[in-house]
Amino acid sequence: MAKSDAVLIHPLLQAFAVRSAENRWIEIARGSAIVALVGLLYSPTVASVGLIVTYLAFLASGEAYSRLKRVVACPSVYWGLAFLGIVLLGVMYGPASWPERGTDVLKWRTILWFIVLFALFDEEGWKNRLGFAFLVGTGVGLLASCLGTWVGIPLWKSPDALLRNNVTQAMAFSISAMICLWLAVTGRWTGSGRWVALAGAIGFAQNVVFVSHARSGYGVLVIGIGMLALWHARPSQRIAILLIWSVTVVAVFWLSPSMQSRLAVAIDEWTHAEELPTETSMGSRKIFLLHTVAIVAQHPFVGVGTGGFKSAYAEQIAGKYDPNDWRSAVTGDPHNQYLAVLVQHGLPGLLVFLVWLIALATTPAGSYRGLALAILCGWCLSSLFSSHFRTFAEGHLVTTFLGVLLAPHGRAEHEGRSL
Repeated sequence: MAKSDAVLIHPLLQAFAVRSAENRWIEIARGSAIVALVGLLYSPTVASVGLIVTYLAFLASGEAYSRLKRVVACPSVYWGLAFLGIVLLGVMYGPASWPERGTDVLKWRTILWFIVLFALFDEEGWKNRLGFAFLVGTGVGLLASCLGTWVGIPLWKSPDALLRNNVTQAMAFSISAMICLWLAVTGRWTGSGRWVALAGAIGFAQNVVFVSHARSGYGVLVIGIGMLALWHARPSQRIAILLIWSVTVVAVFWLSPSMQSRLAVAIDEWTHAEELPTETSMGSRKIFLLHTVAIVAQHPFVGVGTGGFKSAYAEQIAGKYDPNDWRSAVTGDPHNQYLAVLVQHGLPGLLVFLVWLIALATTPAGSYRGLALAILCGWCLSSLFSSHFRTFAEGHLVTTFLGVLLAPHGRAEHEGRSL
């Protein structure tokens, strides 16, 4: 076997090495978290089972208390808990019914998931296993999507939405592109492995740009790749990297008619939202924005309470539109994560949420920090147009990677350094 091939294969085998001295319940919890992550790509049922088994195994391990005690002093954990406290406090007031309040609290379980994984994935070998499993899961989807798009082979779904829907596919493939680029620029895969990683990054990126057609994916990919490249560049290289990144973005936009069309349609829908005869993706978001801002102006400090947005929105638009007008439809989500927090929990709630995001961005994580920051920045951008920190698939996707990548290393610092 060629030396360059061994360099690539060895880390992959090493990623599946099992330490016999490990607490088996902790291993089960970590393994089921990996199952949940891959399940998020294809099956909500598989993902849900993986989530539940992870929680149960973590509790059964006998280490839950000690592990949580060890990480609770980390800013990313206690600010996350502080925000969850505000969400629970918001249950005590507002117009929402108790089922609506409970449902809204449940949506923020993504933060609890982050905290559990932050306490679980303190070994580098398990970080590697999760990352490799994700690349395999998305790689299968990428291969199938390419076969369906370029060869015309019939698939179980449209090539642009094999992973649940086109938004999930685009955002997941954007993360995979970042991981591949990170493997190459950090030297974790060397020799032929580095070229495999670069080819993977290009493959995932081209699917986001030319196939998936999801604006959220465009944003996550562009910001994430740019942030990752700048993070790992030397100060003297950053201006050149910024110029190359800008030229590449412009070139890709020029080469992708679908991207041009999607962004042009979005701008047109946003600009003419008040006159559109039928509901559109961006047109509805602008209407939601206008009415949500009006609600915030009435309840700036305490908000309308947990789960209270739908009732407040219904009251805000009452009598303003003809019943047959699409603008008269009531929504339970303003499709903007920051506005959603602000309208329900007021300025203090938004402030704590933003501080939690800053705490995540500043968490020490060694060589993993640049990758975690790139993913976080991508989600922060996409959350201007969707509540992507608490939706089931996208919310658990980002909190899984943040929890795993940012988790402080424990007793296994000597484990393999390659994903």
